[in-house]
Amino acid sequence: MSCKIIYLFLSFHVLFVHGKQSLCPNIEKCECSESNKKLSQVDCKGINNMAELKNLSKDLEFMQIPVLKIHPCNAKSISSNSFANFSIKFFSSSCPFSNIDVNSLKQIDSLKELKLLTTEFTEIPTAVGRLADLKILYVNDGKLTHVNMEVQNMTRLRELSLKNNKITQISEKAFHGNSNLKIIDLSENNLMRLSPETFEESRNLKKVLLQVNKLNSTKGIFKNSNIQEINIRDNRLKSINDAFKFDLELEILDLGKNPLKQIGPKAFNSNVRQLKTLILDQCELFSLPSMVFQYLTKLEKLDLSHNKLETISPEIFQGLRNLREINLSDNEIRILGDLFTKNSRLERIDLSDNLIKSCDSIFYGLQNLKSIDLSDNQLENIKKSDFLTTPSITNLILSKNNISKIESGSFSYLEQLTNLSLSFNRLMSLNNSLKNAPELEILLLKNNQFTEIGKNEFSNSPKLKRINLGYNSLTDIHGAFRNLISLETLTISQNRLTTLTRSTFSEPFKLKVLYASGNRWKCDCRFLWLLNSSPNLQHHFWCYSPPRFNKKVLSQLNALDLTRWTDTCENSPCKCSCIPREEKFFVRVDCSNRNLTEVPSKLPPEVGELYLQNNLLTNPINLNIHSLTYLRYLDVERNNLSNVDFYLPKGLETFKLASNNLTRFLSYFPPSISTWTLSNNPWICDCDAIQFLKFLKSESNKVVDINATRCGKIGKKIELYGKLINELTEYELCPERLRLYIFLGVSLAMTTLTAISVHIVYTRYRYHLKVWLYSRGFIGSRKR
Repeated sequence: MSCKIIYLFLSFHVLFVHGKQSLCPNIEKCECSESNKKLSQVDCKGINNMAELKNLSKDLEFMQIPVLKIHPCNAKSISSNSFANFSIKFFSSSCPFSNIDVNSLKQIDSLKELKLLTTEFTEIPTAVGRLADLKILYVNDGKLTHVNMEVQNMTRLRELSLKNNKITQISEKAFHGNSNLKIIDLSENNLMRLSPETFEESRNLKKVLLQVNKLNSTKGIFKNSNIQEINIRDNRLKSINDAFKFDLELEILDLGKNPLKQIGPKAFNSNVRQLKTLILDQCELFSLPSMVFQYLTKLEKLDLSHNKLETISPEIFQGLRNLREINLSDNEIRILGDLFTKNSRLERIDLSDNLIKSCDSIFYGLQNLKSIDLSDNQLENIKKSDFLTTPSITNLILSKNNISKIESGSFSYLEQLTNLSLSFNRLMSLNNSLKNAPELEILLLKNNQFTEIGKNEFSNSPKLKRINLGYNSLTDIHGAFRNLISLETLTISQNRLTTLTRSTFSEPFKLKVLYASGNRWKCDCRFLWLLNSSPNLQHHFWCYSPPRFNKKVLSQLNALDLTRWTDTCENSPCKCSCIPREEKFFVRVDCSNRNLTEVPSKLPPEVGELYLQNNLLTNPINLNIHSLTYLRYLDVERNNLSNVDFYLPKGLETFKLASNNLTRFLSYFPPSISTWTLSNNPWICDCDAIQFLKFLKSESNKVVDINATRCGKIGKKIELYGKLINELTEYELCPERLRLYIFLGVSLAMTTLTAISVHIVYTRYRYHLKVWLYSRGFIGSRKR
């Protein structure tokens, strides 16, 4: 059974291989391709002589060749029998043909497309003009110098391209009889003039390309009224004032890069009222008549870029009610005012590379405006009112200006904004200007003066995919990207950042590209998360510190490298480790179980956790509190401390004191501490421990071992030894104080009672008392 399967497999393999090769078995320089089990194309390379193709048709059993391409090729000529027995629909070559026999193409007279590139002949061969069924003819990149009658009466020809030759002359009847010709490409030649009859007979001609020639006159170009598109850019035209003498259907006209300098007020007359696209860039224009476009009421696109315009008349665009796109870039315009108030259909405005200082009133009322380019101007401030009435903007380019301030909410009305560029300005803050940009996807802030980015700057732009903050002075990002669940590309290169934590980004993490070179990265434990991410994200992180990692790339390090802390710990008996903590980090110093009799004199200033348990520490303990501003955790359990005679850091959160020789608690209670251990200490339970008792009762939830914190076997109150302190009463701790309180209370009560009694007696018997005193001589009579 297995032998049969192997045999079938080998048979199929042989049939498949030989079947594929049998299409061109004898022509080594040709390859055939199939589509839907039919021959679709034959590609030949390195043909030195067309005779090398003589067996190709026979090998293909005389089947029709839809496409034959010969690229590259060294053949110089096509002889009369080069295509004997061929049936080709499309032929393309880059052969340096200098001769094509007059009868050479008879065998393929049904050819539909012919493309001859890099030829050497100076005129179109007669054989080409005899291809009656030809629809597309390219004779490009060759050495043609003139066109006479060679392509006349090719009634089925639709597209003719003679691009990039050396043509200086075209016969006035060169294209007569080409009734179906729609496109002529004569660009990149040496034409200086055209006869008025050149295109007159081609009544279906729609598109004429004449760019990059040497034409100095429009004579003969605008006589065929059916032409819809003409390109004459990059010629030598100096005037178009008398160009349009006939009624034209012209819709697209490119006159760019001609030295026109001036345009007359009636140059674009009613004969070109069908124009929809007009290109006048690089024409050295320094002014325009106020009514020059008055007849172009259907105009949709106008390009006046790269000229020398300084001022533009307020009325110049008033009649262009259908205008959708205007380009005024690279001029010398300073003020525009309300130039576009009548162009309510405008969708794109390019004002880049001018001298504009303010956006006041420029875009007022343009409800359909989608794109504005104001880059490379002199803008200083962006006001809230600048884009108040342009709610449809999706693309806003404000780069390369002098913008130092953006009013809060300046972009609040641009709810469809997807692309915003503020690069190359003087911004230090976005000033909450993006608080309503829900569709924003691209934000470019490169080359500004940002020192930090607020954590809420992008909170209302969840669709942001790309942010560029390169070349600023950023020292902190404050988790600014935490809400950006769509962020894919981030540039923070050339700043002053030292770390980048995982909490800076959202969950899930979708970042694909991260440019971060040119910062002062401190390669510590805060980068552990990045080691576990894509290696592509690590290559731009060059370590600046610690010194042992200087000039190393993050991808060259491992987790142990990042967590091992050697600064001020190199010669210490303790083990120091870096621990990430949200956007920051701290150093864990483990000095436990080392028989220490004193705390190491030098500790990292970043110490956050200090483990000193299981040592031989006694009082006084030398703990330099001023250098431990980050300390949150202190463990001194199982030592020989007899009292806590040192000040504690203000931010301390956990303090472990269990299993020492402590008899008295602190005289003050740091409010920041949320966790205590106090058990297994010989606490003295007497009158002086009342404050300790009050602490245990009020802060019982903070003392982890409160049910193991007992009175020690020390002091005079033997009956309290071993009792839980928090279950005692103040009387049990200090009965003598209570007796004193009772004695003082009774004495005070008796004194008070006596005073009250005397007062009552005196009030009731004061007259009798006075008589008695008078009779005894204690009170004398009053002189009158």
